[in-house]
Amino acid sequence: MIKYITYILLLLTLATSSVASDAVQGEGRFYAQQDDSLTFIKSQVIHQGFLDVLSKELTSMGLNKELFWQKYDEQFQVSFEPVTEYLKTKYKIGTPETTKQDKDKFDKQVRLKKLKAKKKYGALSRVIQSYGIKRYTRSQQNPNARYVKLDARVNRVLLSKIYYNYVRGKKTSDYGSLFLNIKYNLKNCNYSDLGVEKEKDFTDVVNNHWLKWFSENKPGNIANIEILKEDKLNRLDSYFKLPYEKMISDIPELFVNSLYFDIEITIEKVLEDAKFNDYKFKFSGGGYLLDLQSNNILASMEFPIESKQYRHLNYDKLSTVLANHVYRMPFNEFSVLKRKIKDIAPMNSIHRVSLYDFANMKDIYNFVELIKARGIKNSLNARLESIGTNRAEIVIFMDGELTELKTLLNSLESAKKDLSFEFIDTDNVLGIKFNKVVDSTIVNKNL
Repeated sequence: MIKYITYILLLLTLATSSVASDAVQGEGRFYAQQDDSLTFIKSQVIHQGFLDVLSKELTSMGLNKELFWQKYDEQFQVSFEPVTEYLKTKYKIGTPETTKQDKDKFDKQVRLKKLKAKKKYGALSRVIQSYGIKRYTRSQQNPNARYVKLDARVNRVLLSKIYYNYVRGKKTSDYGSLFLNIKYNLKNCNYSDLGVEKEKDFTDVVNNHWLKWFSENKPGNIANIEILKEDKLNRLDSYFKLPYEKMISDIPELFVNSLYFDIEITIEKVLEDAKFNDYKFKFSGGGYLLDLQSNNILASMEFPIESKQYRHLNYDKLSTVLANHVYRMPFNEFSVLKRKIKDIAPMNSIHRVSLYDFANMKDIYNFVELIKARGIKNSLNARLESIGTNRAEIVIFMDGELTELKTLLNSLESAKKDLSFEFIDTDNVLGIKFNKVVDSTIVNKNL
């Protein structure tokens, strides 16, 4: 019994040390100025601690931390340049009218805004899964100097993606436009039942307010937001009919690196009592976000079904009440959508890979998961397109060229004990041929 308890304690000790070993120790230093708030100072010194942790993890992963920080700083300087130019104009820097007071204000504002902007730039803190402060001190010799020692756990998969985005260049991670296509379905009613004479008197109000919300809350990787009109919708329909292989080469310039958000709203009249001005409506709807360059659905959503009854409501106020409710219906999903758009991985090529002689669906799904896991540095994603008796087709989306995909596929042979295959590379076919895996336990029994 004592031996058993000792064994259990040993396992617990090893498990605890294994968890602790996942944490990386970082140190941060920050020199404050007189007007800096305590909250600002602490956030900056902790941020410096995070950067030290990331540097150590990059080194541990065998990546070039010096090159990463060089690329990161270069891109930040470019993004911050408009702020600097604005402040130069504001304080008349470089003109005969500049005073010492203006120069001091300029220097102070540039420092403050740059520190705040750089702390947020690239959202590097999302790589930190958890952290704990071990020591936080203020120098006795220099009261403005702060120091922190902390332990942090890092999401290595996400850090690897971020690393390659900066080092290799964000070829397609900066999306151009977010196109909105908004459709309304009316049941048991028409637009006059909603309190308006014309359809646009209702839809334009809601649509323009949504457009305003997206414009004010758009992620940094979206440059333009607009509601699709008929001519662009027709061009989009033609593009969707293209085969996967042509989507990169034949995509209209209008839709390069862009997203399509389809929203559908259903309004159903349940009850109307004109005598007492009582109305009851039922609301439902949903939508999906599509990557126009790959025709790949990135997110889908369904809005909660709601019934609303309005008693003693004047008809001339009905449209305002209904439009306000419809406007607020998707807000929770909009916030989720914003985060998803920020985390979109870069992609600049699409390829089809054929799978032969698989034993069952498990072989296919295991292979798809394997190639996605091994293709992290290329932000690789894969999905099953079609399946037959002896052949399946998967589509690969990646930030890289065909030669990189071939190198990756070639390196996967015999990557897993329960998954053995050969790489096929001919003029007409890029594929994988599965080998029959013999169960070693059965072989041993036969012997």
